[in-house]
Amino acid sequence: MNLRIEFPPALFTRELAAFYISGSLRDVDELRAKGELIPVGTSKRVKFKKADLDRWVENLPERE
Repeated sequence: MNLRIEFPPALFTRELAAFYISGSLRDVDELRAKGELIPVGTSKRVKFKKADLDRWVENLPERE
């Protein structure tokens, strides 16, 4: 069975955040440690706002 997301969720788990930014779980953990991604929510599971992920991607330097 293939999972297909028709629209992005408002909040991303750590795993989905890594997939969304084309990174790894370690990348997400490092961004969180640096304060570039701040977890939100009241559950035990860490979640991130889509807007914060998009902002991080938009601020990536362009490669030459």
